[in-house]
Amino acid sequence: MSEEGTIVPQKKGWRHYGYVIVVAGFLTQMTLLLGQRSLSLGLFEIQTTLGITAAEVGLISSYYGLVYAGAGFFWGWLSDKLGPRLGLSCAGIIVAFGLFMFGLLGANGLGIAIAMYTIVGLGCAGIYIATVPKLISAWFVPEKRGHAMRFVAPGGGITSMILGVAFPVIILVTSWQVYFMCAGGFAFLITCFFFFLIVDDPAKKNLVPVGSPPGTAVTPIPKQDRKKNEFAVVLKMPITWHIGVTYIVFQLAFMANSTFVVAIMRSFGYTPVQSGLGLTISSIGAICFMQAWGPMSDRLERKTVIAIACVGYALSGIAYCIVAMNSTPSLITCYVFTILLQGFFAITPVLMAAFGDYFPAEIRGTGNGVISTMSMAGRYGGPVLAGMAIDFAGGLYGYGFLFTGVMALIAGGMTLTWPSIWKKRRAEAAAAAAEKKE
Repeated sequence: MSEEGTIVPQKKGWRHYGYVIVVAGFLTQMTLLLGQRSLSLGLFEIQTTLGITAAEVGLISSYYGLVYAGAGFFWGWLSDKLGPRLGLSCAGIIVAFGLFMFGLLGANGLGIAIAMYTIVGLGCAGIYIATVPKLISAWFVPEKRGHAMRFVAPGGGITSMILGVAFPVIILVTSWQVYFMCAGGFAFLITCFFFFLIVDDPAKKNLVPVGSPPGTAVTPIPKQDRKKNEFAVVLKMPITWHIGVTYIVFQLAFMANSTFVVAIMRSFGYTPVQSGLGLTISSIGAICFMQAWGPMSDRLERKTVIAIACVGYALSGIAYCIVAMNSTPSLITCYVFTILLQGFFAITPVLMAAFGDYFPAEIRGTGNGVISTMSMAGRYGGPVLAGMAIDFAGGLYGYGFLFTGVMALIAGGMTLTWPSIWKKRRAEAAAAAAEKKE
């Protein structure tokens, strides 16, 4: 490694190790979606096996979301102290263990099912908002983070595509329990791969972040002051509360959508294969949407892009409810709405890039983790409230999407009130230019 502050020739384009980090990030999202999406795919079968109501089965997702969000501050703090590599790898192993144990023991009762899937939630908390933005922000300059995230986030979409085909086949041949045990083993293998790929700091590879101007010196990421109370610093920042409250409302919609997006098709009488295929098709659509959202957020304010996506989701969710109330939608109609719902909520690249923008590098993990923890109210409440709406309407799942649409609309409006990152960057650039002249 070169000494700090030296200028060395840099690899350009796809040869830069930053894109290996993108591959590793892609793999982390595969592990995340194994934990996150598997439950929604198996929700109908799990409900049938346990003999419980929609609101009760929604509790599995709600407690998962509660722990998923609640543990975010820990994983963020850990990634600031020890680096994203160790945090992400430990989290992946926990996801794998939780999935396997859910398959092994989950059919023994609702309480056991909830307990096992909260383990999955604990692991998933460490491979999303609390850690991934910190890793990508270290390897890409702000103007390239949306670009990088659009290749990281499809790991989840492609996993959803695979699950949409694999899950129905496995449960037809065996059972949902066997599926979850297989998913746990696969999650463990993926975790091993990204553990060996991740490097926390470009300087360890004698590199600068992707997109750095020519002549940028190799500079290691500042070491964390172990005596510093990161939580106190983050909690005193107004932006933490501003984004956190918005993210609570967003998660009310997002978690309810994730929980019931397949179940609504099953409620119309479509088979597991037909419903799973809908998720696979919508995942392809979501990946296409991601390729637009990421670069768009490098050219527009990220908050604007998030708001556009939320409004698009709201209109789609409310329209789905209206159609479902008046008649049983055709399978093609269900597929179209599922593509729109998943596509408008495929703003993971933008959210991750935005969260990475608002906190300094040395507390970025803690800041993102605190926001994730604050959102646990939304993660817990979303599936329960949507499930209550469904039960209140006599089992009509369309009312769940009326709920998600309204929450998404509110979240979109709140996002527009976030501070302007572009103004901040212009002010910093002007200050730097003035300092050079002096």
